Amino acid sequence: MGMYRTISYKVEDLFIKLLSKKQDSEMIKEKVATYRIRNEEVRNQKKINKKSKAV
Repeated sequence: MGMYRTISYKVEDLFIKLLSKKQDSEMIKEKVATYRIRNEEVRNQKKINKKSKAV
């Protein structure tokens, strides 16, 4: 699963770079990073909830 996520992040980065050429690149990178961190936290929370329900 980690390899799939790495590849998809690289593809996302490519599309973001192509679509946001005329915008501030640092701001775009920051938005993408916060989006990914937020999604990772949600994913981890779901795993924790799933494990606690199983026990």
